[in-house]
Amino acid sequence: PEEERIRDGTTTATINDDPATFNAKNANGDFVSGMHESYAYYQLCKGRARNKGLFTSNQNLNTNDARSTRQSNGATRYGFECSEERDYYPYWAASPWKDIVVYTEDDKKMCPYFQKESLNVKSRFSCSGSKQTPQPIDEGTCKSNGGSWTEQQAWGIPEPDCLPAPWNRDNHLGNGAIGGATNSFNWTVPTQKTESCVIGDKCVCTIRIRYNITTAEIDGYGMYDGAFTDYTANAKPPISTDPSITVAGNNFTLAVNTAQFGRTFQDRTHTFTIKNRPNTIPADAKIFNLGVRGKRGNIVQTFPATEYDFVPETVVAQAGDYIHFQWTGCDNNPQNNDGEGFDGSDRSNIAQIPDVWANLPYSDDDLNSGKINALFKDRNTRQLMSNLGQTGCLSYAELLEKHGNNNGNIEDDRQNCMKLNAAPTPHFDGGLVKMTSEGTFHYMSTRNNNFSNRSQKGTIIILPLVPAWGVALIVIGAVAVAAAGTATGGYVYSKKHPHGRVANAFNSVSEKFSNLGQRLRRG
Repeated sequence: PEEERIRDGTTTATINDDPATFNAKNANGDFVSGMHESYAYYQLCKGRARNKGLFTSNQNLNTNDARSTRQSNGATRYGFECSEERDYYPYWAASPWKDIVVYTEDDKKMCPYFQKESLNVKSRFSCSGSKQTPQPIDEGTCKSNGGSWTEQQAWGIPEPDCLPAPWNRDNHLGNGAIGGATNSFNWTVPTQKTESCVIGDKCVCTIRIRYNITTAEIDGYGMYDGAFTDYTANAKPPISTDPSITVAGNNFTLAVNTAQFGRTFQDRTHTFTIKNRPNTIPADAKIFNLGVRGKRGNIVQTFPATEYDFVPETVVAQAGDYIHFQWTGCDNNPQNNDGEGFDGSDRSNIAQIPDVWANLPYSDDDLNSGKINALFKDRNTRQLMSNLGQTGCLSYAELLEKHGNNNGNIEDDRQNCMKLNAAPTPHFDGGLVKMTSEGTFHYMSTRNNNFSNRSQKGTIIILPLVPAWGVALIVIGAVAVAAAGTATGGYVYSKKHPHGRVANAFNSVSEKFSNLGQRLRRG
């Protein structure tokens, strides 16, 4: 039903925990409050006993239900999420979330555990009707108090991927060890085989990313070595609030919050939809999603987010593949944040440039000359990607006349299409574009590529299409086991980190092998 579906809202205020008002709508018929977890799910959380086998240190938990945890002792509510489910994984009760991938420091020992315990493949149980409240979380106590122990079936989808966690510098926006590029996961979105809502474009989704920060003082694992800091450590916690220690005969006070040591953080997206694959797209063609991350502002104003950037920064595809050019943004950024166009707004576009160091796009004359390998051969496509379908534009002369040479007013004018101000919303859908030209293409956003302190650029590499027999020819032609092993290792890594330098290097080698295969085929 509509009232239980994932949705965005029109206010940042916390949704009401009230069956009569949590679905309130405004005068336009839009839901006032956004919602990820449902109202019914939160009521189950409130009615479920918290796990008293967990380590709580010296934190006094305000409730005996699953809303209170060591890092959220006051049961502070954020939407309808359940604090205990947010803070612990794998969680022992049912959840609306489906697992995509788990990153861990010891994938060989920990991945089998995480994967087999995922709700994707393992069902959960809950108690209802027990005389004990909140409802017990173990079968024996549930049944002995007259309750029913009910199974919720697993999602029935493949277990999540599980990979070794890549190195990441603390508080540096996800920048990793491979050339400073942002750590990423190459996710293939679900199809109608696993999500029936894909049929008819009815899927409404959101993504949650959780990351656990573990310290040496708390052992939060325990699934393979038996070591686990649990409730037995509460009597004499390994950590305490702001402890005093002695070093070389001098006393020092440490800044320690026991709610923050060994804890979970999270980020969430706004809602998005998953569309069914068009019947006109060949089954063997890949569709790559190209979007924009970041927000309006300079590096200080956007932290801990980032300034604008295309994602992926580098797309590596084959001739015949498709790229879906689409992105969104926000018109409610802080009014004083640096940026182009009217205050508070996000807009992005695409204009082809000669190379990644360039800051002046090709002109139409350049692209029509036949001397330039154009990313978009069709002028109408170039017009859409650069101008975003704006209408009602004023020329610069008309803007000068309208605003009496007031540059600030010209910058903010909604008919100033040179700054993309006339694009009605930050959302842009350029549709699927078939990649027909081989080569390396660079592009920028004319609005946000402010060279003094911001750079919004991207690269698309289109490789020749290699038939299946050509791939076999390349493999047969390998001349050294060591070289083949190196290439294979690079390929596995590049598949998991498709936009890093290793991936680009491997793709460069792949291109050379492809060319070799074509020469052998012609010979």
